[in-house]
Amino acid sequence: MRFRLKETPQGGARYACSYLGAVIAAAIAGLVSLVARPIVVPRTICENDDFGLCNGALVIIIFLIALFASFFLAAFLLRLGWQWAAWLMAGSLILIEIIIESSTLDFFWLLLVLPALATLITSELPAAHPKKTSSRHRTRQPTKVASRLRLIVLGIALAQFVVWFILLLVS
Repeated sequence: MRFRLKETPQGGARYACSYLGAVIAAAIAGLVSLVARPIVVPRTICENDDFGLCNGALVIIIFLIALFASFFLAAFLLRLGWQWAAWLMAGSLILIEIIIESSTLDFFWLLLVLPALATLITSELPAAHPKKTSSRHRTRQPTKVASRLRLIVLGIALAQFVVWFILLLVS
């Protein structure tokens, strides 16, 4: 039985695989966090917490770590590329921050848009003037500057979330 796609999905199939990968990643992360919580979070860590925030924060951290690992697993299985998983991770970090800061679920629907945005950002552009060759799929590769710019934006998003989360835990 084969669990990995033979070819990289193109066009509309890439969007379908993107949403399938996001659902698979969320299911795996939920199962992993359910199993790992009693093991990783013993009762003694959050013993003096009157409001229950310590336990909630640790559960969120476990879920996020499992979610990001499962993004990369889904990207591998569905041949979406590590860039797809990285953009999905960065977008979900920023949206989780917005949702927690707003204290409402008004922005929760934006999580449904993330897989499409990650696919749109990481999909290869069709060639402007394809040469007449035997190759069916002629694509234009992103330049080195565009690739570096994408990595810089990902790094900034990750650093911004880490700083915000540390400030949230300290205050």
